[in-house]
Amino acid sequence: MHMPFPVVRFAALLLVTASLTSVAVAQPNLPAAQRPEVKNLFWQPNDLKQGSPILITVELSGLADDVNGTWLGKRIRFWHSDKPHIWQALAGIDLDQQPGSFDLKVTAKMRGRIARLTKQVQVNAAQFGTGEANVAQDYVNPTPDEQRQIAHDEVLKKHAFAHFTSRPLWNGDFAKPIEAESTPSFGETRLMNEEKTSRHMGTDFPIKEGTPVVSSNAGVVVLAEPLFYEGNCVIVDHGDRLFTVYMHLQKVRVHRGERVRRRAEIGLSGRTGRVTGPHLHFEVVWNQSHLDPVQLLALTLPDHERP
Repeated sequence: MHMPFPVVRFAALLLVTASLTSVAVAQPNLPAAQRPEVKNLFWQPNDLKQGSPILITVELSGLADDVNGTWLGKRIRFWHSDKPHIWQALAGIDLDQQPGSFDLKVTAKMRGRIARLTKQVQVNAAQFGTGEANVAQDYVNPTPDEQRQIAHDEVLKKHAFAHFTSRPLWNGDFAKPIEAESTPSFGETRLMNEEKTSRHMGTDFPIKEGTPVVSSNAGVVVLAEPLFYEGNCVIVDHGDRLFTVYMHLQKVRVHRGERVRRRAEIGLSGRTGRVTGPHLHFEVVWNQSHLDPVQLLALTLPDHERP
C-alpha cells in the first residue's frame, strides 16, 4: 500500500470498420484510389474499463509521415509497426475516469495531405474493492519533520514523471516484476488504522524479503530513492509518458539515469515505507493516469525497433 501519487493475455483484437468518420483534406480532383484515408482501427483489450491500458492500431491507405491523436483529453503519439501502413500507440484510461462514450481522434499526415478519423469508444465501469490496514501511526498522522520529507518526496516524484522520451523504449510484452502472485488490490479504497482512507493505485505482490525485483520492460531509471510512504522506490520511464513504479524495496540496485533492459534486476523486495508486511507494490502510470498493472501484463504487445 502507499500514498497515492499526484498523479489473461487478450488474444483477440477488435476490428472497427463501421460507423467511422474519416475526413481527408486533399485536392478535390484526386482519383478516389489516391485519396488519403484512415481505413481501420484495432485495439486490445476488447472490453475497456476504468484503469485499462489500451494498444491502439491504425491502418492507413498509404504511407504517412506522422500519425497522432487525442484520447480523453490527452495527446497520443503513434509509431511505425513493422508494416509501412500500420501505426500503433500504447495509451490508457485512468482508474478514476468516469464511464461513458468518448471520442478517439486520429490524424495522419500522408504525403502533404491530411486524413482524419473520429470514433466513439465505450469505457465501462470497473469493480474496485475496499479493505482495512493497520500501519505505524506516523504513516497516518506524520510529524512536522515527516511532513517536510513528504513534501520533498512529492517534488522528486513530480520531476521523475515529467521526464519525457519521445518514442517507446519498451519492446514486446511487459513481464511480471517478481516471481509471486498478485492480489486483486488495484483501485481498492483502504481505511488506515480506522482513521484515514487511501486509494490503492497499484497492485501488490506478497513475497518474502530479499526476492529479486526486475524491470517489467526496457527503459531508463528516473528515480531511485528512499521515500517516506513508498520506502525504497524505483521509477522506470518506458518512453512516450509510460512509467512503471516499484515500491517498498529492501535494496535498490540501480541509479537514476541508468538504462535497463527487460527483466533486468533493479532491487530486492522488502517492507520499507508504509506497509503491513513484506511485498512489492507495482504501479503503471501513463500520462498521469494510473492503469491496472495486471491488465498491462496481460496485453500482447509488438516488438519494434529501438535506437
